[in-house]
Amino acid sequence: MEKENPAAPPVKRPVREETRGVINPRLVRNISFTVITISLVASTVLCIWAIWQNEVYDTVWRAIATFIVVSVATGIFTFVNEKLG
Repeated sequence: MEKENPAAPPVKRPVREETRGVINPRLVRNISFTVITISLVASTVLCIWAIWQNEVYDTVWRAIATFIVVSVATGIFTFVNEKLG
């Protein structure tokens, strides 16, 4: 029987990148980041506009509520895609 050469480097097997989720998690994270950023910018602009327009405080609360709903929805979608998908 022939012994293995201890000086020979070990054979490296190609590492397969495992992606989890129905949709590519990196793509979902990028889309979620973009949606949340756009919502945050829009909410900020509306809040600044409301400061200068005294009669539109209802718009501010609607903008903040919309931002929260969009952020939670994209966060849940990202979680479900990565962990359960």
